[in-house]
This record gives sequence, structure tokens and C-alpha cells, in this order.
Amino acid sequence: MTSISLGSCFPSIAESTAVKSKVILQDQSFPLPIDDTVSVQFYTSIDSIIDRWKTVVPSDDTFFGRDFLRALELAPPSDSRFRYALFSTEEQGDIGIGYYQIKTIRLDESIRFDKDISGSKTSRILASVKRSVASRFRAYTLVVGNLTLTGNYGMFFNSDIAVDKKFSFIEQSLDVLLPILKKEGIKVRGVMYKDFHDDHRMPIQHGYTQFSVQPTMSVNIDPLWKTTEDYVSAMKSKYRVRMRGARKKAIDIQKRILSASEVNSYEADISKLYRYVSDQAAFNLFILKDNYFYHLKNQLGDKMNVTGYFLDGKMVGFYTSIQTHDALDAHFLGYDHNYNGSHQLYLNMLYDLVEEGISLGVSHVDMSRTALEIKSSVGATPTDLHLYLKLSSKAVAKYTPKLLDFLTPKEEWKARNPFK
Repeated sequence: MTSISLGSCFPSIAESTAVKSKVILQDQSFPLPIDDTVSVQFYTSIDSIIDRWKTVVPSDDTFFGRDFLRALELAPPSDSRFRYALFSTEEQGDIGIGYYQIKTIRLDESIRFDKDISGSKTSRILASVKRSVASRFRAYTLVVGNLTLTGNYGMFFNSDIAVDKKFSFIEQSLDVLLPILKKEGIKVRGVMYKDFHDDHRMPIQHGYTQFSVQPTMSVNIDPLWKTTEDYVSAMKSKYRVRMRGARKKAIDIQKRILSASEVNSYEADISKLYRYVSDQAAFNLFILKDNYFYHLKNQLGDKMNVTGYFLDGKMVGFYTSIQTHDALDAHFLGYDHNYNGSHQLYLNMLYDLVEEGISLGVSHVDMSRTALEIKSSVGATPTDLHLYLKLSSKAVAKYTPKLLDFLTPKEEWKARNPFK
């Protein structure tokens, strides 16, 4: 990419200061110019910049906070590295941040192709072709955002900065960062911006391909729901019966919130249960380390719950929930498939998440992607999020839209509405 003037794109900021911008890199003793008025500084650890970082991001945003980001540094998802960017002007000081994850993406390992030998010959051939095409994409990719979360956690700027300016700030920071990474032996072949709502779309002139995967699911908590019974009373008769049936099947399950030390002691069980569910996902870009949940709980404390499900003293499931702003985020979970049917473990976890959201008084429970139909049956509704991808190879880039459409897993589902 070619560096361009930040000031020429954003005259309001250019007019407010007359100093030349520079880039200051961690462990670099010399400045690197960009042009005009906006500066960007890069770091590899959140602890190096936390005093300035927290002046930009909201104090109640857990996922932009030091504790969450430090936990990721302590237990990074497979092949992941991190960079933090601070944007500032001489007159205004710090005006925004960028959060970038760099990892090797191997599409043939990330996409779970159909391996059912009982399927039709055509479907097996198609799966084989897709696997062959995907195997050709193995490259360092820089993600503007957080692969462990659903939502825009790659950038945050002052509210008076227009959307197109925010994207341009990030783009020009990448003009500087990518050559530096190359010198470190990290040759980035693709850049992806992750999870933007309709009101925060990237301007089309940047040359990225916009695409979507499965929508994110969220249960809006009615302010009138003060107890679980209020939630149940709002349901249609059919769904009340379904919930009570699921609860009856799980009557022998003991549930308890685990301390950090307990999460550590159950590490092997938690990892095994997580990996079973993770392996069923149609698309998965990373695998969490065994100690991820311990570090997350240890760092976040009461902001995060790890709820264990036990049967006769044996852990058969768990789910994690994190509070941020006025929302409850359903993070990762796992369960023993041998007991899921008999005890409705997954469905009961969804109900428990809604109950937890009600008890905390949050406005909604974010349930992320996957298992769309069953989530809708507990009251979750879908929201499409936009992703943007640009590949460095011009020969491949022109086929990006078709490749994404060909390789992206599709899930057919029917939306349910459990409420009257």
C-alpha cells in the first residue's frame, strides 16, 4: 500500500494543527513520517500503553480493556500476534485506537468440509473441490478486530470523527505497519476488517470485498422481565412446555460458578469439552489454548463467570459469560455429546444465559454466531455484520467475491419466535 496524507483526507483536523506527523514504534529510536498532522504509535503489549489507551475507550468496555487484552497475550489463540495502535494530534491529544491481530490463516483447516460418506456423490465431489481450493490459501492475515469476539473490536475513535475518516486512519496506519512486519519476517498477504453494522460500513473506495457469514444472535431483555418467571410468562404455550421439558431433563445436573483456581484445576476437562464443540463448527479460524479460560477468569474476576455442569461429580459441560457495557456476552462453551441429548445441555445453557442476563439487569444477551435456529427458539434475533477482505495478490484479488461465495459455509435455518 502507498502512504497518503492524513491531513489531505481530513481537512478539519489538518487545519487544527500545523505540525508534521510521525510514527513512533516500540523499540524504535527514530520517527517514521506519514505526512501532515496525525500521528500513530504501535505497541506489542497493552501494558505499554494502558494509561493513554484508557483515555480513549469507554471504561465499561470489557473487550477493549486491559484485563481482557492482557489475558489474550498470556494465552494467545493459535498462531496469533497482536499490535496496538494509538492515533493522536498535537492539538487534541489521543483521538483513537486500533487493535490488530496477525495470524496464519489456513482455510483448509479452518473450514469444516462435509465428510459424511453417506452423502450424495455430488456433495462429496464438491466438498473435495472446496478443500482443494482452500488448501491454496495459507498466509499471514492481519485482522482489524478480534477473532475471539463477535463485533467491531478493531477500532475506536472519538465520536466527532466521521466513519470514513476512521477507516482512512486505520488504512494509513497499515501502510506503515505492513512494511515493518515484513522486516520482522511476517509478510501479510491479506487484510480483513471484522464485524461492522450497517451504520458503520467501510467506504467502497478502499477496494475491499464486503462479505458476511452467519448473523450474530442476541436476546433483547424486556425491561418488564424482573424474574425468570416473567420471561417464561412472555412465551407462547408451546415454548413454555419446551423449556420446562428441558429443565426437567437436567434436574440431575449440578451447576456452579467456578473460581479461578477451580477453572485451573478443571483445565483438562474444560479443554476437552470446548474442543468437542469447536470441532463441530463449520468455520473456525483458531483454537484456544488449554489455559485460556484460566487466564481470562484470573484477569477479569467478577466480570466473567465460568459455570460448570456436573453429573455425579463429573464435569459434563460449561459455559462462559462476560459482562460489558449493559450487555452479557456468551463467550465460549463446551459439553459432553454423550449427555447433550439426554440432559439437553446446550439448550439449558441458553436458558441459563437468558436467566443470568435478567438477573444482572442487562439490556441484551449476545449469543454470537452458529446454532441459529435453536438460539432463536429462546428468543434470539439475528443481526447481519459486515466483513471486508483485501488480498495482496492482484491475480487472486479479482476472484475474491466468487471465492468467498464458493467457500463460505451456508447454514439453512428457520427463525423461531417463542414470544406471544
